[in-house]
Amino acid sequence: MEFTCEKKDLQTGVSAVEKIVTTRSTLPIIGYILFDADKNGLKISANNLEMGVELGVKAKVIKEGSVLVPAKTLTGIVSRLPEGNVSFKLTEKGTIRISYAKSQFNVHTLPPDEFPVLPKVKDGKSLTISGEIFVSMIRQTIFAVSSSEDKYVLTGVLLDFGKSSTSGDSSNFRMISTDGYRLAKRAEKIKLKDDVKGKVIVPSKALQELSRIIEIAKDDSELRITFSSDQIAFRYNDVLLVSRIIQGQFPDFKQVLPKKSSSKIITKRKAFLEAADRTSVIAAGSANIVRFETKSGQLRLFASTPDVGTVDEVIEAEVQGEAKTQIAFNIRLITDVLKALETDNVVLEMSENLGPGMIKEDGVRDYVYIVMPIRTQEGA
Repeated sequence: MEFTCEKKDLQTGVSAVEKIVTTRSTLPIIGYILFDADKNGLKISANNLEMGVELGVKAKVIKEGSVLVPAKTLTGIVSRLPEGNVSFKLTEKGTIRISYAKSQFNVHTLPPDEFPVLPKVKDGKSLTISGEIFVSMIRQTIFAVSSSEDKYVLTGVLLDFGKSSTSGDSSNFRMISTDGYRLAKRAEKIKLKDDVKGKVIVPSKALQELSRIIEIAKDDSELRITFSSDQIAFRYNDVLLVSRIIQGQFPDFKQVLPKKSSSKIITKRKAFLEAADRTSVIAAGSANIVRFETKSGQLRLFASTPDVGTVDEVIEAEVQGEAKTQIAFNIRLITDVLKALETDNVVLEMSENLGPGMIKEDGVRDYVYIVMPIRTQEGA
């Protein structure tokens, strides 16, 4: 095997696949990256048995062949190479010679025979969506997944395809996440054939890597999604990412939606986020508890920690409904969503008697965030 390529193209490709490489495994071979050079060009891929990614790299192939290169060593070398042409040549001794300028590395390799093949999604259903929209949907839901393996089904994001059963909902694609304390749902209406419907739970890490790959590309290409009962594949330009699907029953978000709220607050997202962030400094010492209160056209955030101090933030807002409502939330769950929203104004709906709070973007898209309240002595 022999090929030449530009350092910048090689680094883009290696950085796109090395993130999924697992070095701590009983199967050492998945700590390697596969180089496959043929008449169609150069492809590099990685596979950690849960997820695999394959992409093309611009290269001039001189001699066809395949080889496995240790990911950690390769990443360290490529990141330090000077700009310009880089040559790769597999020697008779089984090492890969990486030449640049008048210098070279010689790195030990493995034959590709036992490397796990990227799985094919058989008998799958397919659709396309704007990569930019898909990344936005990931950003507004992924932060609400559970980090606990005890709630394994909640460590992924639910992708729900097909006509909605909710009255007044015209969307045909929904992305939903929850960790049991909060729930995020983003919905879109896309071009979707009537027979493409179903629900799959995708591991959050797969969506994080896909989002990173799309954002690096910085173009408006379409993303093609193909899913079956156990696998899902994402094709974006010359990148293919395949992931297993998490099996299990995802909670029904419709049962969590509040039936009514006692007050509706419309305020500036940036001002709300900055106030919440400042309040969290004091709240950090008292389980992140912050009391929310509406009064006289204002939203007030109050936190107190013994031996530390108090904070009282007042935000200008339009308050509809009851003149005064008081309820407590974990402020970290509030700042998480405010960072993910994209509009200037946000809507906060609150209900007393320990009803969940609801945060939305102000009339832009179908997005809803539900957060459970906290019982406090004041509330009791």
